[in-house]
Amino acid sequence: MPIFPCSTRHIIGWVLLLVATRSGLAPALAAGEGGGAAVETASKAPSDPYGRETPRSMQIRLFNALGSGDAGEVRPYIEGADAGTEESTDEVRAFMLALDRYGELAQRLSVSIDPEGDLGDGLAADLEEIGTLALPEGTVPILARRVEQQDGPAVWQVSAETLGAVQRQDLAADIASGDDIGIDRTIFLGAPLSVWIMIIGGGLALSAAILLGLNALFGRLGLNRQGARRPLPALLIAAFPPLVLMGVYMALERLAEPLGASLLERASIERFASIAVGGGFIWLAWRLAGVINRLLVDWSRRREQPAWIGLSNFITRLFRLGLVVVAIAAFLATFAIDVTTGLAALGIGGIALALGARKAVEDIVGSVMILADKPVRIGDRCRVGGVEGDVIDIGMRSTRIQTLDRTLMTIPNNSFASENIENLTLRDRYFVEQRFTLSYETAPEQLEQVLRTTRETLQADPAYIPTSSPVRFEGFAPSGFELLIRCCLTRKTHAEGRLLEERILLELLRRFAAMGVRIVPSTQRIEWDDIPAPQPPASRVSTDAGPDRA
Repeated sequence: MPIFPCSTRHIIGWVLLLVATRSGLAPALAAGEGGGAAVETASKAPSDPYGRETPRSMQIRLFNALGSGDAGEVRPYIEGADAGTEESTDEVRAFMLALDRYGELAQRLSVSIDPEGDLGDGLAADLEEIGTLALPEGTVPILARRVEQQDGPAVWQVSAETLGAVQRQDLAADIASGDDIGIDRTIFLGAPLSVWIMIIGGGLALSAAILLGLNALFGRLGLNRQGARRPLPALLIAAFPPLVLMGVYMALERLAEPLGASLLERASIERFASIAVGGGFIWLAWRLAGVINRLLVDWSRRREQPAWIGLSNFITRLFRLGLVVVAIAAFLATFAIDVTTGLAALGIGGIALALGARKAVEDIVGSVMILADKPVRIGDRCRVGGVEGDVIDIGMRSTRIQTLDRTLMTIPNNSFASENIENLTLRDRYFVEQRFTLSYETAPEQLEQVLRTTRETLQADPAYIPTSSPVRFEGFAPSGFELLIRCCLTRKTHAEGRLLEERILLELLRRFAAMGVRIVPSTQRIEWDDIPAPQPPASRVSTDAGPDRA
């Protein structure tokens, strides 16, 4: 089964393009409202070099700065920190030590990505909670404050109240040692190397071991064989791999703090474990959708209801497309990329998108029309544009037909829906129309007997549907007496109708042969007799007597 049809890959690409160009859509929107001056103003608007414009981006940059272990890199994220005083440096280092021992950062997706923060969190308009400190004196929130700057945009920094809650005397010995926090840790792609070893090595190895054990257990219980035809084993086999992955990484996240991991390690483990759990959930939904679709297809084929096959395939592909879009949006949101900005800009970007993807959108609309009107169903034999074949799939972008030559013809749904489609399978009866000609040597009594025999042969066949005049004497053709058979036969399939017609015609040939009746071609045949040898022309004698002959 294909993972994505062609149109699915295109739509995913469009979503990524919109997200990647979200920053460029805002100036375009400003240009549409205020003209070129607004674009010039927006382009000259200063940006914060430390990435503190939103609470989430500040939290991410603060986390990266903590990974360096350098108080100088953490200082820009602390409200009121002064690089020129030792007192301020000790205050920053105390906060770093307390955060490393007792701190916990909030989930990235729970922190606001708006420049103004979450105005409905019950805090002051300029405050945002980005984590907690479980200090010996009690748990206090880590608050970020939006600070206005004279020569730049408003930025978010850890509030002075949070730093005031840290008792520096409890950490005086560590502060006096002069060792930077985390300076001995190897940082790779924003996380300690130990975290990568635990997440990739330990997590994946443990998941693989559990899956191998479950696979052996399923083999002994016979669930692998039953999964191909029974719903419950099929669902269990599909659900266990993502559930195992989710369970392993949830356990790693829970065990990080009891094992003595630092804040940097705990936050990294929590972050990557959340990504793994979210990916496992998407994987679980993806696999269950595929199994449910396969069960519905098998059920439709057993009940001889192929109309549900195309609808089930379409809904499954649409659901999987939605899963991919949600997964991409959630993954980008963990890096403080606001996908809602790009999606909200579809009012302008959608125009360009619609112009470039007009054919793909028309094909998707065409697939909906085909599934709604149901001119054909999967498994039907049809004739489209003079080509006859069996419908094997109705996708989101195209319909595939296997021709009588066993070739695969792919027709875009927009073109397919606008064609004259002749469904050969849905005919409730098979129509027979045959003309044949008897020689002029046939006597009238024989001609009458032929008509009577033909009617009796039709009436004796169990597939014949009685009609008033199934056989008629049409008249005189150039080559003989012309007769016409027009009747209908009951049949289950189009191919069966051809076999029934063949059976009737063979029976008529046997009876005509017994009667000594000869069927002649419907074309005119000219026979030449022997032609006598040409004779010399006779001499011409004139009887006209002129005056000199008198």
